[in-house]
Amino acid sequence: MLGWNIFAHSLRMVFGNLKQVAQIVIGPAVIGTVAIIGLFMVSGIPLEAFDDNPNGLPPGVNPGALILFAFLLFVVMVLIMGWIAVAWHRYILLEEYPSGVLPTFRFDRILAYFGRGLLLGILMAIAFLPMGILTGMLGEGLIAVSIILTIGYLVFLAICFYRLSIILPAAAIGQPITLSEAWNNTLGTGGTIVVLIVVSFLFQFLVQLAIGVLSIIPVLGVLIALFFGILILPMINVSILTTMYGVFIEKRELG
Repeated sequence: MLGWNIFAHSLRMVFGNLKQVAQIVIGPAVIGTVAIIGLFMVSGIPLEAFDDNPNGLPPGVNPGALILFAFLLFVVMVLIMGWIAVAWHRYILLEEYPSGVLPTFRFDRILAYFGRGLLLGILMAIAFLPMGILTGMLGEGLIAVSIILTIGYLVFLAICFYRLSIILPAAAIGQPITLSEAWNNTLGTGGTIVVLIVVSFLFQFLVQLAIGVLSIIPVLGVLIALFFGILILPMINVSILTTMYGVFIEKRELG
């Protein structure tokens, strides 16, 4: 039941604060879009070239320039996504209201957020190695067993990831916690997190399905699809982490 309550509370946070969602998301998203367009223009790499050459480099583009472009693109995306996530965590947990058209840009918190996210990614990759080795040893003769074991192990890793992911909002608000603190404060929450994962997946699947249907409607359908695809779904995912931090670390009650 707690898993459903966390998800429902996350939905209420987003739909109950649409003005703040718009203030936090739209400005950085526009800046990010302009920056990406600028990267294409400065690098001389035409966007349509990738469509024409899906299996190779665009004409006249050397590997070095492409690597530099990819790195700068990655930096822009990390900064924009981190800016939005940090601002939302701080708004909900610290009541730091956005003012004007842009949320406060806190580079130190964004860097800390990225660092924690990178740490989680590395941990999950390392944790998956034993399963990769095991499935390789089983070979094609036991492919069904390999699939079942892999799915089960991925569910286990997803639970671990969610339990540890509360270090992200902690970093965003400048009150960092260790991995062990995150782990200890989420003991016994495996069932809760499974419910949360399943409900979140089903909700996002249904929304994506609706977006696909609505996108065929001229103008209005496209606007609705953009509203949910760019504003609502990503913010719900960030809100889930925010709610988990509030429940498991700050011991808040879900209203």
